[in-house]
Amino acid sequence: MKLNNISTCPDKRILLRLLVSAFLCIILFSGSCATIEPGQYQDGPYIVSTYPASGDFNISRYTDISIRFSEALEPGADIGFDLLAHGVRVDGSLRWLDSYTVLVFRPYDPLSVNSMYQCVIKQGQSKEGKQLVGVPYVWMFTTGN
Repeated sequence: MKLNNISTCPDKRILLRLLVSAFLCIILFSGSCATIEPGQYQDGPYIVSTYPASGDFNISRYTDISIRFSEALEPGADIGFDLLAHGVRVDGSLRWLDSYTVLVFRPYDPLSVNSMYQCVIKQGQSKEGKQLVGVPYVWMFTTGN
């Protein structure tokens, strides 16, 4: 269906409004974190969700990066997390929350304005000694003003 001369046909304007409204509802209610299908990995712990999610944009320059795992990880083991801006590692601190199932990275300095960042998890280990599966896990997001 062509939408030429949309102003001359009320039915087309209504249809366009409905399509735009539906699109906005999908975006607003889709959530703001990347998630992995439960049960996808049976061999060890896996990444359940991240914030920001892959492809998120207009993220605050002061945000923390969080990664939720399917089970508690060993806090003393090297998690292998990096936040990169233009291939350069961003310095910050790591801390564990929620009984070692959530890892939070806080950059020491605010992130740059309107910049793309890449997050990488290279390794991890559960308290039972199982290796983190689905790694390396890479996702990107973009900051806002």
